[in-house]
Amino acid sequence: MKPADAARVAATAQHQRLRGLKPAQADQLRRAMQMLQAGDAMMSGQLLLDLARSAPEHPELLRCRAQWHAAAREWAASADFLSRSLALRPGGFADTLQLAHLQGLAGDHTAALAGLPDASAMAATAADWLALSLECDLQGCVEWALAHVQQALVLDPRSAVALLQRARCATALGQADLAAADCRALLERQELTARAWFMLGDLKVVKLSEAELAALQHAATAPPPAMPAEERLLLQFALGNALVDAGRSVDAFAALQRANQSAAASRPWDKAAFRSYVDAVQAAFGAVSAAAPDASAQGGEVIFLIGLPRSGTTLIEQVLASHSTVEGASELPYLSQVLEEESRRRGRTLAQWAASATDEDWARMGRQYLALSARWRQRRPVATDKLPDNWLYAGAAMRMLPGARVIDCRRDAVETCWSCYRQLFGPGMAHYSYTFEGLAAYWQAYDSLGRFWAERHPGQYRVQHYERLVADAAGEIRALLSFCGLDFEDACLHFHTAQRAIRTPSSLQVRQPMRQASTPAARMGALLDPLRALLASR
Repeated sequence: MKPADAARVAATAQHQRLRGLKPAQADQLRRAMQMLQAGDAMMSGQLLLDLARSAPEHPELLRCRAQWHAAAREWAASADFLSRSLALRPGGFADTLQLAHLQGLAGDHTAALAGLPDASAMAATAADWLALSLECDLQGCVEWALAHVQQALVLDPRSAVALLQRARCATALGQADLAAADCRALLERQELTARAWFMLGDLKVVKLSEAELAALQHAATAPPPAMPAEERLLLQFALGNALVDAGRSVDAFAALQRANQSAAASRPWDKAAFRSYVDAVQAAFGAVSAAAPDASAQGGEVIFLIGLPRSGTTLIEQVLASHSTVEGASELPYLSQVLEEESRRRGRTLAQWAASATDEDWARMGRQYLALSARWRQRRPVATDKLPDNWLYAGAAMRMLPGARVIDCRRDAVETCWSCYRQLFGPGMAHYSYTFEGLAAYWQAYDSLGRFWAERHPGQYRVQHYERLVADAAGEIRALLSFCGLDFEDACLHFHTAQRAIRTPSSLQVRQPMRQASTPAARMGALLDPLRALLASR
């Protein structure tokens, strides 16, 4: 369609949506949306509120108010206005999918999941099916996401983005061969190559051939001049890990040093400020009375799994999720979300208000967490929450939910830090991990606070060592289940056979039988002596 024709179609569609408004009202609504698009939330909001007095239930005004609240990140209000708009004037695929997205952001997952089949009934193009797959993935419905991206590829087999999305879904569902085939198809077609190399390497259970390693080495050391910096990083980390897998320790270490130096340059981390905050949290909770653990108290249906990335949290979750009463909910954002909302309300950080919070304050926040996470306990009565960063908030979690259990998943410090050093994390995550100094400082802060939690909450807080689990799986799993108040089930010993979506980098590794403890850092020898020295220092 020519630009002029597209503009006429858009103008006609807008005219149709504005039917029922007086000319002056329609002009005011257009001005409000222009101001919102220009970033003037205050004036656009005033114009929309003024219009609401004279045309409160006009569908287009309601839609525009939904957009205004979405721009303000007020998801519940945005979803409410869009829902009211669509009730008055039903929309198409894009509107239906957008409503489900907003409902998910607002924490109303029941409504969001109910809306996804409605959207699928309206999907017509490859782009529709791909958008639906991405939304299902975001909502944690990975099986749906895979089915929908398959449909997108039926309609457009050449879609590189759809191939990458299918590889992502296949990885989460344990279909390593399909994921690897899609990555290799992209490499053969020279499309999205940086992401394809990174995802292929991140499968961890698929080895590159000599020819593939040579091709990756060329791609990482001689990228096109116009390649964005973030894509170069993907290639650098993919190369470093491929060299580790190939047993070329010296080359791998040099490649990962270069990759981490590049990452650290754009991801600053203040270790002094972080340690100061951790110390403040510990001091604050030293003044907070610890509630006695009570499995029948609020939160008995929640198991928190905490620790550093690459420390075994996914493995422990897989063991627990093999139990007939436990849902593995993966990394949930709700604990920090509740605490950050409380901090905004009080205008102070958690460390500043924790000591003054009342029993009712903690109980209220606990109820809020349970409400936000309720969807994960609809199929099974108990759910895990394995967001590693929750080690900072474990004291708050146990105060909010005295019936909950917290499992601190620990692995050898050097092995954990080396595994983190090999990983390129998502935007805004784990900025400490790109230097040995940052890793050591972060580990030491985590270790100190974890020991504090364990001493104060011995009946509610368990330290689970990865090495002990591997050495005595049966004994450790029995003890783990007992701590969680769960009856022993033989399926937990055969966790690798559990059929479930796993949305973390270890998704394929934990689908294998437990073998001897993995010690990739030990194979690096003296190359990691600087890291060992930093971890040993205090």
